[in-house]
Amino acid sequence: MKTLNRIMNLTLMVGALVITSCDDDITERNINPNGVNLEEGNPSFLLTDVMVNTAMDVGQKGYSKPLAAYVQYIQKDSWATNDYNWEGEGWETYYNNLRTAKLALERSQESGLIFHEAVAMILRAHNFALLTDFYGDVPYTEALRGADEDGIDLPKYDSQESVYKGSIADFEAASQMLSNNMGNLETFSASQDIFFGGDAEKWVKYANSLALRYYMRLSEKDPSFASAGVQSMLASPLIDSVDEECAVSYLGISPSDSQPSNGLSGTPSEFTRVKPCTTLTYKLQELDDPRMSIWFDAVEIATTVVAPADMPSGPSTFLEIVDGLRYINTDSLASKNLAIYSPDTWYADREAGLTMIDTNSVYVGLPVSNQGTEPYTYNLNPSPVQGGGNIHVSLMNPMFNELSGPNLKARLFSYAELCFLKAEAALKGWGTDAEGNYNKGVEASLETWGLEDEFADYIDNEGVAYEGTLEQIMEQKWIANFSSASEAYLDWRRTGLPDLEPGPFARSSVIPVRFVYPTENSTLNGDNYYSALNNLEETEHTDDVPGYIQNDTPWSKPWVLQGVDQPW
Repeated sequence: MKTLNRIMNLTLMVGALVITSCDDDITERNINPNGVNLEEGNPSFLLTDVMVNTAMDVGQKGYSKPLAAYVQYIQKDSWATNDYNWEGEGWETYYNNLRTAKLALERSQESGLIFHEAVAMILRAHNFALLTDFYGDVPYTEALRGADEDGIDLPKYDSQESVYKGSIADFEAASQMLSNNMGNLETFSASQDIFFGGDAEKWVKYANSLALRYYMRLSEKDPSFASAGVQSMLASPLIDSVDEECAVSYLGISPSDSQPSNGLSGTPSEFTRVKPCTTLTYKLQELDDPRMSIWFDAVEIATTVVAPADMPSGPSTFLEIVDGLRYINTDSLASKNLAIYSPDTWYADREAGLTMIDTNSVYVGLPVSNQGTEPYTYNLNPSPVQGGGNIHVSLMNPMFNELSGPNLKARLFSYAELCFLKAEAALKGWGTDAEGNYNKGVEASLETWGLEDEFADYIDNEGVAYEGTLEQIMEQKWIANFSSASEAYLDWRRTGLPDLEPGPFARSSVIPVRFVYPTENSTLNGDNYYSALNNLEETEHTDDVPGYIQNDTPWSKPWVLQGVDQPW
């Protein structure tokens, strides 16, 4: 996998390429003599722009955006992230990408550039697939046609089913186009192809792997369609190693191309505000998972609760720190309204108004959906401040405070994900060797983080050794998707796994299942917008939070979730 080279220069060039032409009635003195006509846009630069923006969107959603809190990788010590107070984002990003991809596709076709045309098709299909993933019905067949001869300024919303199946068809068509012309393709510069360095065979595998992902996305909603498609893709070339996965390194030049929420390109609190979530820390501890030390920083001062006789300064002491360990007197817990955190009881304890104490010796996270001052006062923080440090709660590993680094990547499609997809398909009877693919997925994730030497020991751990259940496959896939929260979220939505609850102070008792359409859609394209709302299924949670337009809420179900058992 190639790193994200020369992003800034390429982006600037692309910016010049997408300048719109002046109207015919504007005088020539108002025309920029140095401007570039759209019809002369270089498809290589245009496609680089789409790759950059698609990667950055996935990367941003993967680390510090609310999706990472939804799937309980991280929590923040303030703001509304922990309360599932997010309506979603990406609409404009995806359609901007789609406009550029459309232009690149047209320019490639005009120039007879088969390689570039196929890449444009793959990127277009991926962005449409992401749109429908998060929103449901979206403008598709009539989208991006405002400048056409038969211009359509108010496009209809196509069904989510048609967008999914149309995107899959494009993945397959692009793969076939490349395969059929493999010996007769033009060069795609390695510096411009930031995904695969101009390697057409890797693009074939990527397109097929994306098709496999989306066939599995439909596995509960349309199993017959999914089954046939999955089996077809399993017989096709797929991502076959960590070296072939689509993972784009951050450049580290500006906030927009750097590791999200680092304190070097923003403010120090951008980094310190992000903490590990107890859902993940306790699971990793349970499994004795070596990725724990790669992702999180050890707590500065651990906490232990002891009998009065074991307090260093005597039985009447409530709390003291000795030799880097904080002691709390167990007899003081009730009088101080304290409770020891447990994944099994914390929800009820917190609803009862108790203050949590986490006694993990190395890694301490934040429970989900705390509110007010609780996230930054958690675990009896002696110096509570929003966005500040907490000597009794872990920070993320210091590498996440860097602009870039060998492990800091926007992971669009990992080899681990591919292996877990194959394992799940085998469990459904659509493929073979569920155990072998499960083991490969675990090993690939460890390799991704430089821990391949730990695999032999880790795979034998209780809870990790293969047991033949979907729950276990999805649990390890959830762990492996750390920093790829979008896919973890969409997997959870499809399967209900792992079993996640939003916490006692979330806006609703269930996790949201879609993004809300941009408000302006209701006024700028009102008829089509309101028509699309008819295809959203109202649920018992649709109206949990007031203020939305009709059933355009995060708890209304799009087509892919209608009539299936998950996620709630």
